Amino acid sequence: MRVRSLVFLLILTVVAYGAYAQTKLTDFPAGTTAMAYRITTDKLTTPQTLTLTVTGLPGGRYQIKMTTEATGTPDELGVFGFLFGATSVASGMANVDFGPISALLAHRSDLTPNEDYILPGGGTFHAGDKVAIAGISCLSGVYTDPAHPDTRTTLAFSLVKPVFVSPLIKVEEKRSGKWVTTFLLELTAYSFTPAAG
Repeated sequence: MRVRSLVFLLILTVVAYGAYAQTKLTDFPAGTTAMAYRITTDKLTTPQTLTLTVTGLPGGRYQIKMTTEATGTPDELGVFGFLFGATSVASGMANVDFGPISALLAHRSDLTPNEDYILPGGGTFHAGDKVAIAGISCLSGVYTDPAHPDTRTTLAFSLVKPVFVSPLIKVEEKRSGKWVTTFLLELTAYSFTPAAG
């Protein structure tokens, strides 16, 4: 039970974390929105799965269900190893400051593809092309932080559909002159079932 409580607490921390939470809970419509993500890291041999379900209930209430699944060695499935993909702030993303990204999230529908944006603190975001991820229209781009020039993060913002976690977060580090992916979270499935009646 202690591990389950820890899992829930850490996942709630992630959901509240500014870089991940793309949509306010009140933006989800009545009915059930289901999102599935694949998480890979340079620390795990097998991808993890994160499933999020948001159900809009009568009276302005919501139900959230979150599950994670992973397969690996005892070391990989230790509390922090298993949760690495979900928490990500430990290890692989320690050099990523997502504070400046909050302004982009708030104005993501105003971003123009193939434009550069200077962020608070001196970081930059290069907006790329619009892409479809799991059937959702997104704007993808690369965030760089001058304090960590050997790290870059590719992010995708959902432009139309509400998502609880960014459809794509890819962190790369430059190692021996080559970019190596240390963390990848990608939306693999998205569905919406309207409320009955």
